[in-house]
Order: sequence, then structure tokens, then C-alpha cells
Amino acid sequence: MKSNNIYPQTVSNRILFRLAMCCMFLFLFHSGIKAQDIHFSQFQSSPLNLNPALTGFYNGDYRFIANHRRQWKSVTVPYRTFSGSFDMPVNFFPESKQRYSLGLLINNDRAGDSELGLTQVGISAGAIKALGRDSIHFLSGGIQFSYVRRSINYADLTFDEQYTGDNFDPAAGNTENFSGDNQGYFDVGAGLSYLIRVNDRFKAGAGISLQHINRPNDSFFDEGAKMFPRLQTDLKADFAIATRFDLIPALIFMNQGSFREITGGTSVRFRLSELPGRNYALYLGSWLRAKDAFIASAGFDYNNLNVGVSYDFNTSDLDRASNGKGGYELSLIYIIRKVKPLGIKPPCPLY
Repeated sequence: MKSNNIYPQTVSNRILFRLAMCCMFLFLFHSGIKAQDIHFSQFQSSPLNLNPALTGFYNGDYRFIANHRRQWKSVTVPYRTFSGSFDMPVNFFPESKQRYSLGLLINNDRAGDSELGLTQVGISAGAIKALGRDSIHFLSGGIQFSYVRRSINYADLTFDEQYTGDNFDPAAGNTENFSGDNQGYFDVGAGLSYLIRVNDRFKAGAGISLQHINRPNDSFFDEGAKMFPRLQTDLKADFAIATRFDLIPALIFMNQGSFREITGGTSVRFRLSELPGRNYALYLGSWLRAKDAFIASAGFDYNNLNVGVSYDFNTSDLDRASNGKGGYELSLIYIIRKVKPLGIKPPCPLY
């Protein structure tokens, strides 16, 4: 039976405390910010990039998501990242108490003068199971298979051999040996996610995922240049602090070889209306990516549509060139919920 109390039970408090301590341990003993893969400041608004286990892990029937990021315009040719995804639950086994899901992910990224590019198409599958009889604990697992195409444009690059004395001659040749300008590979990732949902005003969870499990070759030159697996953990919560106000803190840690990224912060939700057909809310948030950027975010809910916007203020050593300017990010999430026929009991909602 689901509790009406907005605060978790004692056992749930212990679980959340242990999860929080694990993430704080990672935060204290790992520092630095460098990343090889694409990433979003609004990481919770790109769930299929965050963890394959989040495929279909929402309350609804169809979910469409779009993310766009543009950064470093004040320093060089802007880095541009687009991500789009679609996921939905599927009824493979009607009698099963588990919920299954499928998803499609598309990423496209262009970086710098060389237009170093990435195009990724991924298929993900997940399974979600309610734990216990109270239906407030959920565990999900997911796997993702992708094909990735990398490209580079050498035409706009310059080399020291093109500098003749005090002048630069773009027509001067160079002895650089370029072995190729594109290559592709298959990639595999998997993850687990846990959620406790006491009621609509208290939810919390944690996840862990591992990307590049098969360690594909990501180099244009060296056949032996294997990618490092990327380990990623996240902790999140959503709970009431007043009648119309909710706090939504989150923390993410990523590790890939010698590269690490830690981002944490919180948003505050102001519930304008929760009447049927009039679900309106506003969001304001602040986040910190360790040794890299301060992030301000805002957003709103309009029924089944969520819109988010954020801006990164650069705080790393690069701020001498960027003047503190980082980049902006936009996210759109739209969920379609079918009207359930009378007499059919819908499954317990996840969110």
C-alpha cells in the first residue's frame, strides 16, 4: 500500500543515506574536469545518454527528447552538439509483472576548426521491476548498442611549415601524413538504475552505467588506440519543501581513463497549477561542474511538455580567453500519455 507521507520510511532513509555517502566518497576522492565524450549540463534531460537503464523509465507511453548545446564561440569555432531520442514501454509479455522498453538515440557533434565530428545511432532496451509489495521501489536495467561514425576536415588546419620567416603562406605545402578523414565502429553500453517513489512529492534514486564496454578504436591513425570505458554514477531526488515548492538536487560523476567530471547542484520547482489538464510549473537552478563552470538553469512545465535552458559560465583557466563565456544549452521533453480504458487498472506510475 502506498504511503501518503511525503517523507520516506526509516528503511528507505538508510538506503538513501548509503547512496549519498557513496557519491560523496566519489566527490571527495576524485577531482578534475576533462571529458572525452559529449556531455550535457542538463544531464537529467538526456536520459538515454545518461544511462541505458533509463529507457522507458517514466510515467507515460511515448517520450520524445531533443537537446542542443553550443559552446566556446568566444574562443574558437563553436562546438555544436545535438541529441534526439525516442523511447516507449513495450508489452512483450502481457502477464509479466515487469515492464519492458525500447529506445532510439541519435547524437551529432561538431568541434573546432577541424570540424571533428561524431554521428551516433543507438538502440537501447530496458526492463523495469517493482521490488516488494508496496510498489514504491523500482529497479531497472538497460543495454545500448550503437554505431558511431567519426569524421575530420583537414582543409582549415594550419601547420608550422606554412610559416615562411615572418609570413604565413596558406598555399605552402606540408609533410603531414593524413591516413584518413572518417572511420566507424560499433559501441556497447549498459547500466542499472534504482528509484524509490513514496508519492508525487517524494522521489529519489541512483544509477550506474558503463559505456564503451567493447573498447572500440576511436583513432584515425592508430589501429591500437582503444577507447577507455566510461564509468558513470548519478544520484538524484525530488521532494517537497513547501506547499507549492519542490527541491530537485542531483549529482553526476564520470570517469574515463584519466579524465573525470563531477557536476552537482539543484533546481527549485514552483508549482503554478496541478489541475487536470493544467499542469504548469517553473524551474530555477544553479549547478557547478568542478574546476570548469558555474551553470545557471531555468525551465517550465506545460502539461506534458518540459522546456529547459541553461548557460555555462567558464571558471577554468580557459576563462582568460573565454572571458568567462561558456555556452548555452536547450532541452525539450514531450511525453504522450494514452487515455486508459475504463475497467483496466494502469500500472503503478514511475514518476
